[in-house]
Amino acid sequence: MTIGEKIKELRKKNDLTQEKLADYLCVSYQAVSKWECGLSSPDLSLIGPLTKLLHVSADELLGLKNDSIDSRREELENAERETWKSGDLAKRYEIACTAVAEYPGEMKYLDWLAWCEAMRSFDFKDDSEYIAEQEKAIKHFAAVIENTTDEKIKTSSVQGIVQYLCFRGRHDEAKKYAELYPENLSVSKDRVLLDCLQGNEKIKYYQKMLANMLSEILNHIGCDNLEACEAQEKILNAIITDGNYLYYNYYLTHNYRKRAAIYTSNGEYEKAVLHLQKALEYATAADAADKENTVYRFTTPFLNQLEYNPDDFWRTGGTKYVEDFYEYIKCNPLDKLHNREDFQKYFNI
Repeated sequence: MTIGEKIKELRKKNDLTQEKLADYLCVSYQAVSKWECGLSSPDLSLIGPLTKLLHVSADELLGLKNDSIDSRREELENAERETWKSGDLAKRYEIACTAVAEYPGEMKYLDWLAWCEAMRSFDFKDDSEYIAEQEKAIKHFAAVIENTTDEKIKTSSVQGIVQYLCFRGRHDEAKKYAELYPENLSVSKDRVLLDCLQGNEKIKYYQKMLANMLSEILNHIGCDNLEACEAQEKILNAIITDGNYLYYNYYLTHNYRKRAAIYTSNGEYEKAVLHLQKALEYATAADAADKENTVYRFTTPFLNQLEYNPDDFWRTGGTKYVEDFYEYIKCNPLDKLHNREDFQKYFNI
């Protein structure tokens, strides 16, 4: 129903003629007639008086029913959530643009858009486009931080702006935003909840906390040098004692790829090829444990109450780990290995 049709319906419901409505609004009855025929629309300044005269809200007058709005939000949010399972960043960006356009001023959706811009910046080969896309993301993160009252949304944008300001080398600005990040509570929600649990349920929750801490420790250590790579692997093997890594094959793939790159830079080419072989093994294992609608279970004593469901993990790309591996070995500095017989034999490139 157009706004003119709505005005006509509500005018009759309130026993008003076109002339009477026109008199109340200080416009001509011809203007009212044009609204109702769809030839023109009332001026924005008349929306308030119309709502009072017709005893409705502005949303109802404009045809913005709450149930339809909620339904549309749910549709967009479900679609956005699905892209984290599929890894379809292009689709996620499209959804974010649509959400921002349909709900201007909604900071949650602007935060979506900022993260999409930040992540898709790495797809640009041209440096000027790469930088411009990150600057757009930084601008949108800043707008969210300035305008939202929702701490969760604000925290998300603080994380984003700190990360991408650092990418741009603007560390002093990043520090100012980092100060806005909420302080940790003295006792975590997990620790409080743990006190309420008993028996197997408590053991499972302990293991969940351990798995979260393990991922956090591995991320903090990183694999920027050989010492970090070795430490990361030792810690992982101290918890995953039986080699059934499941999700953690992802870490080992990147770990051995990084070691191979370091060895190549050092001129230790034979070691580099051996580490790439291991990286490919872990990438293959990661793909094998990444099937849709399949639930796996850890078997190490430290995590044996936990299941791993690949569908629960967010993805930022659609390629498989092995596909990603083969793209990686084409790049610098690994191109120095391409003419070696052992490299060509094993990787068939």
